[in-house]
Amino acid sequence: MRNVTVGMIIRRLLIFAFAALLLFQLVDWLPWRDGNRLMIADLKNDGRVTAYPVNRKLNMDDDTFTLKELYTTSKRTAIRYAFHKKVRDGWSFPTASVKLMDASGNELIQHGASSTGVPWGENGWIYFDPLPAGTKKLTLRYDWYDRQSEMPILLEKEESTQ
Repeated sequence: MRNVTVGMIIRRLLIFAFAALLLFQLVDWLPWRDGNRLMIADLKNDGRVTAYPVNRKLNMDDDTFTLKELYTTSKRTAIRYAFHKKVRDGWSFPTASVKLMDASGNELIQHGASSTGVPWGENGWIYFDPLPAGTKKLTLRYDWYDRQSEMPILLEKEESTQ
């Protein structure tokens, strides 16, 4: 039988504890834990959800805002985005800088946002008023101090998430 010392026991406990901590970090990176399914399920509580895949990029200084999808329900409009920062320790993305305008130039009021930090920036959702009936074109406007940019969004290819 081996002679087990207190040092060996402590070392093994530390290895086990740190391995468990790494396992929790790994679980956060699993694709089904990104929160998108929960957000879409929440949108489905409003009724029928229509998804418009966009996947367009908007450059903001040296950073990149990617509009992934736009979702509409009878009660709200939601956009899913990814924000990639060139400088890792740069600024947090100000979601209040994002505006949605209909074809007539009317702004859809923003009602909230959520995001998850990732090493390269953040992934998130921004919620707006519901779209007016018959809307086929929107403009996403970025307006933050002296930086402005726009992205036209054509609502053509819709996909039902039911």
